[in-house]
Amino acid sequence: MPDPKIHKLIDPDTGQAVHLVYAIPPELLNGGTPDDDGISLHDLIARLWRGRLWIIGGTVLGAVLGLVIALSKPNVYTAEVVTLPPADKMSGTNLAQFAGMAAMAGINLPTVEGTSKDSLVAILNSRTLHERLIEQFQLAAYYESPDSRDRALNAFRKDWAAHAPKTAATIAFGYTHTDPQQAAAVANRASELLRDLFTQMQQSEATRERIFLEQRFKQSENDWQRAADAMASFMREHKAVQIEAQTEATVAALGTLQGQLIAQKIELNAQRAVASGEGNPMVQMLAERIHGLEAEIARLQGSSTDGALIGLGALPDLGQEYLTLLRESKRQEALLIGLIAQVESAKISEVREARMVTIVDPAYPPDIKSGPKRTMICLMATILGFMAGCIVWLFLWAIPGSRTAAAAT
Repeated sequence: MPDPKIHKLIDPDTGQAVHLVYAIPPELLNGGTPDDDGISLHDLIARLWRGRLWIIGGTVLGAVLGLVIALSKPNVYTAEVVTLPPADKMSGTNLAQFAGMAAMAGINLPTVEGTSKDSLVAILNSRTLHERLIEQFQLAAYYESPDSRDRALNAFRKDWAAHAPKTAATIAFGYTHTDPQQAAAVANRASELLRDLFTQMQQSEATRERIFLEQRFKQSENDWQRAADAMASFMREHKAVQIEAQTEATVAALGTLQGQLIAQKIELNAQRAVASGEGNPMVQMLAERIHGLEAEIARLQGSSTDGALIGLGALPDLGQEYLTLLRESKRQEALLIGLIAQVESAKISEVREARMVTIVDPAYPPDIKSGPKRTMICLMATILGFMAGCIVWLFLWAIPGSRTAAAAT
């Protein structure tokens, strides 16, 4: 309660003094209005000055805590890799250049959805690449999260950075670790994975065609081998090397044998006419020859496949089977030859369309630490301590019961 102002007045009826007591609010004494609940800058500074010990104590405490935190953090090192994305296809570039001019003319050209630079940044920030690095270098134990993949990923991403400035053509990415050798190894391995994943993602039509043709080529090669084996088995079983040539040889052999048979019969008749009886040695020899010729002629006219000459009776079935096997073998051979040429052509097209990521600067073990920024930590802790001291003092001042104790302190 502020000090009262006493005014003495005389009552005109009684002539005695009348005492009136007025309680004047402090706002009126300071030139304010009763409705003014604010505080002036002068009062704020005055209140803070009264609590200077609290503020100084909070500032010192914050500085000490900041120093302890800064000294407790180990040194970390950042290894960085700089890559150059491959040039985008010319067709997409031309569309991007003329899209604005075409829009002014009322023509909507298809726009390029993304560039190789955007694709590389997406790969660098992908979960697939991060998980492979964590698994290969056993970083889950480093982040003290061997049983939680998500916590290991979140901790890894805090130490991982990939940025692609719009004003630069390159992409830089790096990894921060307490061991400079480990930081460089992780960054360089990331560059290798980046190239592999980008190549898989950017498989062109020629690449897909090559993969399909190679698979088809292997299948066709197996089919041709089976056809060749079936042909060889048929030839071994029936002793049929060339049906056409063997047929001609059989026909020629039959003609020769039949001519010899006729000649032998004529001679046998002549011997019988001049010789006496069937016991003549010459007659017996001619009879045996005629019998052998007839047996051979019968074999060649039958379905026998023994010997070099095939019987005429077996030729229709053998010829049909032979032609079927030969046609299948020739078909598989022609298909195989055509696929060989197509595979080589697809490989050439794939090389022409291949786009590779160029590593401009590989990572090396850094010898200068990248953190922690101990000066900044101490400065921020000191500022926070100062602010905390001010807030605590003003809070104590706002509590009526604590104001007197705080002022006494």
